Amino acid sequence: MNFKAIWEDPKELDEKYPAMVQGVDFNSNGSEIMGIMHVAQGIGPHKTIILLHGFPGYEQNFDLAHVLLRSGYNVLIFHYRGSWGSKGDYSINHVLEDVESSIDFLKSRFSRESYRVDGENIILIGHSLGGFSALMTAANHAEIKSVGCIAGFNFGLYGENISKNNFLIDSAIKKWEKAVIPLNGITVENFMESIIENKYKWNLLNIAESLKTHSILMIGAKKDIIAPIDEHYMPLVKALKKQGIHLKEVILDGNHSFSAKRIALAKEVLIWLQEQEIESHTLNQ
Repeated sequence: MNFKAIWEDPKELDEKYPAMVQGVDFNSNGSEIMGIMHVAQGIGPHKTIILLHGFPGYEQNFDLAHVLLRSGYNVLIFHYRGSWGSKGDYSINHVLEDVESSIDFLKSRFSRESYRVDGENIILIGHSLGGFSALMTAANHAEIKSVGCIAGFNFGLYGENISKNNFLIDSAIKKWEKAVIPLNGITVENFMESIIENKYKWNLLNIAESLKTHSILMIGAKKDIIAPIDEHYMPLVKALKKQGIHLKEVILDGNHSFSAKRIALAKEVLIWLQEQEIESHTLNQ
Protein backbone atom coordinates (compact mmCIF):
# COMPACT_ATOMS: atom_id res chain seq x y z
CA MET A 1 0.00 0.00 0.00
CA ASN A 2 1.30 3.42 -0.98
CA PHE A 3 0.76 5.54 2.14
CA LYS A 4 2.46 8.45 0.37
CA ALA A 5 -0.79 8.69 -1.61
CA ILE A 6 -2.15 10.67 1.33
CA TRP A 7 0.15 13.61 0.58
CA GLU A 8 2.00 12.85 -2.67
CA ASP A 9 1.13 12.44 -6.36
CA PRO A 10 2.15 9.22 -8.17
CA LYS A 11 5.79 9.16 -9.32
CA GLU A 12 4.96 7.27 -12.52
CA LEU A 13 2.01 7.96 -14.79
CA ASP A 14 0.30 5.54 -17.14
CA GLU A 15 -0.20 7.57 -20.32
CA LYS A 16 -2.27 4.87 -22.04
CA TYR A 17 -4.59 4.22 -19.09
CA PRO A 18 -4.50 7.42 -17.03
CA ALA A 19 -6.39 8.19 -13.87
CA MET A 20 -9.56 10.15 -14.56
CA VAL A 21 -12.61 11.60 -12.88
CA GLN A 22 -15.89 11.50 -14.80
CA GLY A 23 -19.50 12.30 -14.17
CA VAL A 24 -21.73 9.22 -14.36
CA ASP A 25 -25.42 8.48 -14.15
CA PHE A 26 -27.34 5.26 -13.61
CA ASN A 27 -30.92 4.20 -13.09
CA SER A 28 -32.36 3.37 -9.70
CA ASN A 29 -35.95 2.17 -9.79
CA GLY A 30 -36.83 4.59 -12.56
CA SER A 31 -34.91 7.60 -11.24
CA GLU A 32 -31.68 8.99 -12.71
CA ILE A 33 -28.87 8.98 -10.16
CA MET A 34 -25.97 11.39 -10.58
CA GLY A 35 -22.49 10.44 -9.51
CA ILE A 36 -18.76 10.85 -9.93
CA MET A 37 -16.50 7.99 -10.96
CA HIS A 38 -12.83 8.12 -9.99
CA VAL A 39 -10.92 5.70 -12.23
CA ALA A 40 -7.45 4.60 -11.13
CA GLN A 41 -4.60 4.59 -13.59
CA GLY A 42 -3.58 1.30 -15.19
CA ILE A 43 -5.36 -1.22 -17.39
CA GLY A 44 -7.13 -2.79 -14.42
CA PRO A 45 -9.60 -4.14 -13.71
CA HIS A 46 -9.50 -2.24 -10.42
CA LYS A 47 -11.08 -2.96 -7.08
CA THR A 48 -13.82 -0.38 -6.73
CA ILE A 49 -15.02 1.39 -3.60
CA ILE A 50 -18.51 2.79 -3.29
CA LEU A 51 -18.00 5.77 -0.98
CA LEU A 52 -21.37 6.65 0.54
CA HIS A 53 -21.93 10.12 1.95
CA GLY A 54 -24.12 11.05 4.89
CA PHE A 55 -27.34 12.99 5.42
CA PRO A 56 -28.10 15.26 3.63
CA GLY A 57 -24.70 15.22 1.90
CA TYR A 58 -22.72 18.29 2.92
CA GLU A 59 -19.56 16.22 3.54
CA GLN A 60 -18.97 14.02 0.49
CA ASN A 61 -15.41 12.89 1.28
CA PHE A 62 -13.85 13.78 -2.05
CA ASP A 63 -10.48 14.21 -0.34
CA LEU A 64 -10.64 10.59 0.77
CA ALA A 65 -11.75 9.55 -2.72
CA HIS A 66 -8.61 11.06 -4.26
CA VAL A 67 -6.35 9.39 -1.70
CA LEU A 68 -7.95 6.06 -2.60
CA LEU A 69 -7.65 6.87 -6.30
CA ARG A 70 -3.91 7.52 -5.95
CA SER A 71 -3.65 4.23 -4.06
CA GLY A 72 -4.99 2.30 -7.05
CA TYR A 73 -8.69 2.00 -6.25
CA ASN A 74 -11.62 3.11 -8.33
CA VAL A 75 -14.08 5.16 -6.27
CA LEU A 76 -17.74 5.85 -6.99
CA ILE A 77 -19.48 8.67 -5.13
CA PHE A 78 -23.12 9.23 -6.00
CA HIS A 79 -26.03 11.30 -4.75
CA TYR A 80 -29.06 9.47 -3.42
CA ARG A 81 -32.44 9.88 -5.05
CA GLY A 82 -33.89 13.33 -4.46
CA SER A 83 -30.58 14.95 -3.49
CA TRP A 84 -27.99 17.12 -5.23
CA GLY A 85 -29.39 16.70 -8.74
CA SER A 86 -30.45 13.06 -8.62
CA LYS A 87 -34.08 12.59 -9.64
CA GLY A 88 -36.90 11.19 -7.56
CA ASP A 89 -37.87 11.52 -3.91
CA TYR A 90 -35.55 11.16 -0.95
CA SER A 91 -36.10 8.59 1.79
CA ILE A 92 -33.95 6.13 3.69
CA ASN A 93 -35.69 3.28 1.87
CA HIS A 94 -34.71 4.91 -1.42
CA VAL A 95 -31.14 5.42 -0.19
CA LEU A 96 -30.84 1.68 0.47
CA GLU A 97 -32.34 0.90 -2.94
CA ASP A 98 -29.92 3.33 -4.59
CA VAL A 99 -26.92 1.58 -3.01
CA GLU A 100 -28.21 -1.70 -4.47
CA SER A 101 -28.54 -0.01 -7.87
CA SER A 102 -24.99 1.33 -7.64
CA ILE A 103 -23.71 -2.21 -7.11
CA ASP A 104 -25.61 -3.39 -10.19
CA PHE A 105 -24.14 -0.46 -12.13
CA LEU A 106 -20.57 -1.39 -11.17
CA LYS A 107 -21.14 -5.05 -12.06
CA SER A 108 -22.37 -4.13 -15.53
CA ARG A 109 -20.42 -4.70 -18.71
CA PHE A 110 -20.57 -0.94 -19.33
CA SER A 111 -18.70 -0.16 -16.11
CA ARG A 112 -16.15 -2.87 -16.75
CA GLU A 113 -15.38 -1.55 -20.23
CA SER A 114 -15.72 2.18 -19.54
CA TYR A 115 -14.21 2.49 -16.07
CA ARG A 116 -11.98 -0.60 -15.72
CA VAL A 117 -14.11 -1.86 -12.82
CA ASP A 118 -13.54 -5.26 -11.24
CA GLY A 119 -17.16 -6.13 -10.50
CA GLU A 120 -16.08 -9.09 -8.40
CA ASN A 121 -14.18 -6.84 -5.99
CA ILE A 122 -16.50 -4.14 -4.67
CA ILE A 123 -15.90 -2.51 -1.29
CA LEU A 124 -18.47 -0.48 0.62
CA ILE A 125 -17.34 2.45 2.78
CA GLY A 126 -19.77 4.98 4.18
CA HIS A 127 -19.91 7.97 6.50
CA SER A 128 -22.80 8.58 8.92
CA LEU A 129 -25.97 7.60 6.99
CA GLY A 130 -23.55 6.13 4.46
CA GLY A 131 -21.98 3.93 7.14
CA PHE A 132 -25.43 2.73 8.17
CA SER A 133 -26.28 2.05 4.51
CA ALA A 134 -23.00 0.23 3.88
CA LEU A 135 -23.65 -2.21 6.73
CA MET A 136 -27.33 -2.67 5.87
CA THR A 137 -26.43 -3.43 2.26
CA ALA A 138 -23.48 -5.70 3.06
CA ALA A 139 -25.79 -7.87 5.17
CA ASN A 140 -27.50 -8.85 1.90
CA HIS A 141 -24.29 -9.32 -0.13
CA ALA A 142 -22.04 -12.15 0.99
CA GLU A 143 -19.78 -11.45 -2.01
CA ILE A 144 -18.91 -7.97 -0.73
CA LYS A 145 -16.42 -8.94 1.94
CA SER A 146 -15.03 -5.56 3.06
CA VAL A 147 -17.21 -2.88 4.65
CA GLY A 148 -16.17 0.39 6.30
CA CYS A 149 -18.43 2.35 8.64
CA ILE A 150 -17.19 5.84 9.52
CA ALA A 151 -19.10 7.65 12.28
CA GLY A 152 -22.07 5.47 11.42
CA PHE A 153 -25.53 6.57 12.54
CA ASN A 154 -27.76 3.72 13.76
CA PHE A 155 -31.14 4.96 12.53
CA GLY A 156 -33.07 2.02 13.92
CA LEU A 157 -31.72 2.43 17.44
CA TYR A 158 -32.36 6.17 17.16
CA GLY A 159 -35.95 5.44 16.15
CA GLU A 160 -36.39 3.12 19.13
CA ASN A 161 -35.08 5.79 21.49
CA ILE A 162 -37.18 8.71 20.24
CA SER A 163 -40.36 6.63 19.98
CA LYS A 164 -40.52 6.36 23.77
CA ASN A 165 -42.56 9.56 24.08
CA ASN A 166 -43.94 12.48 22.05
CA PHE A 167 -41.55 14.99 23.62
CA LEU A 168 -38.55 13.11 22.18
CA ILE A 169 -40.23 12.90 18.77
CA ASP A 170 -40.99 16.65 18.76
CA SER A 171 -37.42 17.43 19.81
CA ALA A 172 -36.07 15.24 16.99
CA ILE A 173 -38.29 17.01 14.45
CA LYS A 174 -36.94 20.40 15.55
CA LYS A 175 -33.38 19.09 15.43
CA TRP A 176 -33.67 17.73 11.88
CA GLU A 177 -36.04 20.24 10.26
CA LYS A 178 -33.32 22.28 8.50
CA ALA A 179 -31.40 19.21 7.38
CA VAL A 180 -34.10 18.18 4.91
CA ILE A 181 -34.04 21.53 3.05
CA PRO A 182 -31.70 20.31 0.22
CA LEU A 183 -33.84 17.18 -0.33
CA ASN A 184 -36.81 16.57 -2.62
CA GLY A 185 -40.05 14.80 -1.75
CA ILE A 186 -39.51 14.61 1.98
CA THR A 187 -40.64 16.48 5.07
CA VAL A 188 -39.02 16.23 8.47
CA GLU A 189 -42.27 14.77 9.80
CA ASN A 190 -42.42 11.85 7.37
CA PHE A 191 -38.67 11.37 7.74
CA MET A 192 -39.13 10.83 11.48
CA GLU A 193 -42.20 8.65 10.88
CA SER A 194 -40.19 6.33 8.62
CA ILE A 195 -37.39 6.04 11.19
CA ILE A 196 -39.85 5.09 13.92
CA GLU A 197 -41.80 2.75 11.64
CA ASN A 198 -38.60 0.87 10.68
CA LYS A 199 -36.91 1.06 14.08
CA TYR A 200 -36.37 -2.69 14.41
CA LYS A 201 -35.58 -3.35 10.75
CA TRP A 202 -33.01 -0.54 10.66
CA ASN A 203 -31.36 -1.26 14.00
CA LEU A 204 -27.83 -2.30 13.08
CA LEU A 205 -27.60 -4.31 16.30
CA ASN A 206 -30.24 -6.63 14.84
CA ILE A 207 -28.28 -7.43 11.67
CA ALA A 208 -24.91 -8.18 13.29
CA GLU A 209 -25.36 -11.91 12.73
CA SER A 210 -25.85 -11.31 8.98
CA LEU A 211 -22.39 -9.70 8.82
CA LYS A 212 -20.49 -12.77 10.05
CA THR A 213 -18.66 -13.38 6.79
CA HIS A 214 -17.52 -9.78 6.34
CA SER A 215 -14.44 -7.87 7.37
CA ILE A 216 -15.56 -4.62 8.95
CA LEU A 217 -13.83 -1.34 9.71
CA MET A 218 -15.51 0.75 12.42
CA ILE A 219 -14.22 4.28 12.92
CA GLY A 220 -15.75 6.46 15.63
CA ALA A 221 -15.15 10.08 16.59
CA LYS A 222 -14.53 10.95 20.23
CA LYS A 223 -16.10 14.42 19.86
CA ASP A 224 -19.05 13.31 17.77
CA ILE A 225 -22.24 15.02 18.95
CA ILE A 226 -24.34 13.87 15.96
CA ALA A 227 -23.66 10.14 16.34
CA PRO A 228 -22.18 9.96 19.87
CA ILE A 229 -19.92 6.94 20.19
CA ASP A 230 -21.59 5.76 23.40
CA GLU A 231 -24.90 5.46 21.54
CA HIS A 232 -23.96 4.56 17.97
CA TYR A 233 -20.41 3.13 17.96
CA MET A 234 -19.84 1.23 21.20
CA PRO A 235 -23.05 -0.88 21.19
CA LEU A 236 -22.50 -1.89 17.58
CA VAL A 237 -18.85 -2.81 18.13
CA LYS A 238 -19.96 -4.96 21.06
CA ALA A 239 -22.64 -6.68 18.96
CA LEU A 240 -20.21 -7.36 16.11
CA LYS A 241 -17.60 -8.77 18.49
CA LYS A 242 -20.22 -11.07 19.98
CA GLN A 243 -20.67 -12.59 16.51
CA GLY A 244 -16.92 -13.17 16.17
CA ILE A 245 -16.76 -10.88 13.15
CA HIS A 246 -13.38 -9.89 11.71
CA LEU A 247 -13.41 -6.35 13.04
CA LYS A 248 -11.00 -3.43 13.13
CA GLU A 249 -12.08 -0.69 15.54
CA VAL A 250 -10.64 2.81 15.66
CA ILE A 251 -11.61 5.92 17.62
CA LEU A 252 -10.15 9.23 16.45
CA ASP A 253 -10.08 12.46 18.42
CA GLY A 254 -12.37 14.26 16.02
CA ASN A 255 -15.92 15.44 15.39
CA HIS A 256 -18.61 13.83 13.23
CA SER A 257 -17.01 14.97 9.97
CA PHE A 258 -13.42 14.48 11.24
CA SER A 259 -12.74 18.08 10.20
CA ALA A 260 -9.39 18.21 12.04
CA LYS A 261 -8.51 14.55 11.44
CA ARG A 262 -8.81 14.04 7.69
CA ILE A 263 -5.22 12.80 7.30
CA ALA A 264 -5.61 10.41 10.25
CA LEU A 265 -8.90 9.20 8.78
CA ALA A 266 -7.31 8.51 5.39
CA LYS A 267 -4.42 6.70 7.06
CA GLU A 268 -6.72 4.39 9.03
CA VAL A 269 -8.73 3.53 5.92
CA LEU A 270 -5.54 2.73 3.97
CA ILE A 271 -4.16 0.59 6.82
CA TRP A 272 -7.37 -1.41 6.86
CA LEU A 273 -7.36 -1.85 3.07
CA GLN A 274 -3.75 -2.99 3.22
CA GLU A 275 -4.71 -5.59 5.81
CA GLN A 276 -7.48 -6.80 3.48
CA GLU A 277 -4.98 -7.10 0.62
CA ILE A 278 -2.51 -9.09 2.75
CA GLU A 279 -5.21 -11.41 4.05
CA SER A 280 -6.61 -12.00 0.56
CA HIS A 281 -3.12 -12.73 -0.81
CA THR A 282 -2.44 -15.18 2.02
CA LEU A 283 -5.71 -17.05 1.46
CA ASN A 284 -5.06 -17.33 -2.28
CA GLN A 285 -1.57 -18.79 -1.91
